[in-house]
Amino acid sequence: MPQAAIDGQGVALARSIMAHDDLAAGRLVRLFPEVEFSSVLSYYVVYRPDCATLPKLVAFRDWLVREASTR
Repeated sequence: MPQAAIDGQGVALARSIMAHDDLAAGRLVRLFPEVEFSSVLSYYVVYRPDCATLPKLVAFRDWLVREASTR
């Protein structure tokens, strides 16, 4: 369970099945909702909705996008 992210301690890398209920309830949001992969081993990077504009989260998200786009 991505409890640390729910508690406001940052972002979490969670298996989709583990984050499903928290996403559906609005306790977490996906960092990259436009990215989907067909795989039995899917992960989401999630965070609390009210943390979306935190400078550290924005910097991490931007860094992760840059890293993923160079692979």
